[in-house]
Amino acid sequence: MRRLPHNGGFTAAEMLVATMIGSLVVGAAALAFSTLTSGQRQFAAAAKVQLPAGAQKNFYAIDSDTITTHVAPNLGSVALAEAMRERFYTDVAQAVAVYCLYRPNNTWNTIRPTSLAAPSFGTAMDTPEAFRAYLVSITSGASSIFSTYRNFGSTPNISIFVLGYSSDATSIPVLAVYDMDFVAAYDPSASTQRIGTYASVRRYAGGQLTQYYDVVYPTSGQTESWAPPVVAFERRSRKAITEGASIDPFKVAAGMPFYFIFWPDPAEDSLAVPSDAMPSSILNGNYSSTDPRRAYNHMAGRTSYMFTVPMFPCQ
Repeated sequence: MRRLPHNGGFTAAEMLVATMIGSLVVGAAALAFSTLTSGQRQFAAAAKVQLPAGAQKNFYAIDSDTITTHVAPNLGSVALAEAMRERFYTDVAQAVAVYCLYRPNNTWNTIRPTSLAAPSFGTAMDTPEAFRAYLVSITSGASSIFSTYRNFGSTPNISIFVLGYSSDATSIPVLAVYDMDFVAAYDPSASTQRIGTYASVRRYAGGQLTQYYDVVYPTSGQTESWAPPVVAFERRSRKAITEGASIDPFKVAAGMPFYFIFWPDPAEDSLAVPSDAMPSSILNGNYSSTDPRRAYNHMAGRTSYMFTVPMFPCQ
């Protein structure tokens, strides 16, 4: 019986042609990818920066003034920020009260208790200022840490106290304390040369650091600000008392009071204020004095981490 010729496979000439075509396709794709990526922002840069004395000790319990951190924009910090966002939502969903307090620049929060003594019966804590005043009355040093404010403040540093349910009438559990700080970052080899702003958002539970994200924003040469990081809106019923054009526009809550909260976005490359904002970085001149957006419009679109949080979530 005669063996039939083999009809499968390719000849050497066919393999050579196919290989040449494949190399051309792969080469063209590689060149296109290289051109695309070379035009994109870099998301993996890191830098060693010097922070103000005492900042790291307070933030992370580290005895050093220098830290190696990501340079914005950075996808690693974005991943950490996303995890923080989910943790914050979880905490708020379990909270009976959320109080956002402002702090002066370069004033670190040292008050991160596991619980607070319950106020006497009839004590109203329906505003951040009422909570601040109560905290001052029961906690040593609180008066020099937290600032008085109504509706919004002028500094970027805040602490958020998330309070939980209690089975004990004498105390209130503190589920978590979130601290947000913006501090000047300097070149470690030339300590007078500022290279940007270091931003850190941290969560503490039981007095211990449990989660954080951070990033350094290089100096842009433009007006840089992150204020107001919190805007507090009051109950509409408070309009029964006229208090003036700077306060009354924030009395808009039909039910419970609430906040707008802005965290820094590691995916952005700058803290620069939009050019349509007034030089003060606080008030936006496009709105009348009776429009609350005048206080925070310039924060719009600057971050993906903007929260609308009720002051009393579980009520």
